[in-house]
Amino acid sequence: CPRDSDVCEDKGDLTKTGWAIFSVLMTAYLAKDVISGSKLIYHSSKSRHPLRSRIRYFIGGLGLCSITLFAFYVSTVYNKAIATSNTAIIANSVIVLFIMEIDEYIFSAVDAINDKWTEHAADAEVSEMREEIARQRAQLASQQKEIDDLRDDLRKLCETVESQSVWSRWEY
Repeated sequence: CPRDSDVCEDKGDLTKTGWAIFSVLMTAYLAKDVISGSKLIYHSSKSRHPLRSRIRYFIGGLGLCSITLFAFYVSTVYNKAIATSNTAIIANSVIVLFIMEIDEYIFSAVDAINDKWTEHAADAEVSEMREEIARQRAQLASQQKEIDDLRDDLRKLCETVESQSVWSRWEY
């Protein structure tokens, strides 16, 4: 609106189509993070995980979902404030999504330089789980051997009882 005029004309050509494209772009890009955060929150409710891991899963999932939804909200407010055309809203969306992706590129670069710098705590947790699985498999094998030994003893006992009953019939 010009300062010296009482009449204000909207010269922007931002339409519902532009907002629909914005929504599709943001949803397609951010859905992965919302789903991953939701899965972390879901896994935090599983009692098979240690309490410390469950707390980490919950905080990580909540943080990931919160940051992702906040990014969607901020992008919407930002575009509502400054976008005047469909092209502008799409360009703004792509720029915001690229800025959000920079941390992934930095992580990849650091990982390429030295992967020991980026080892995850999850790697240690996976190795702990593998050790636990190996321990449980060894325990199952031991229990299976014990069961097999008991079956053999039972079979021998049954044969002994049968042979004694056969001899007892012959005695009469």
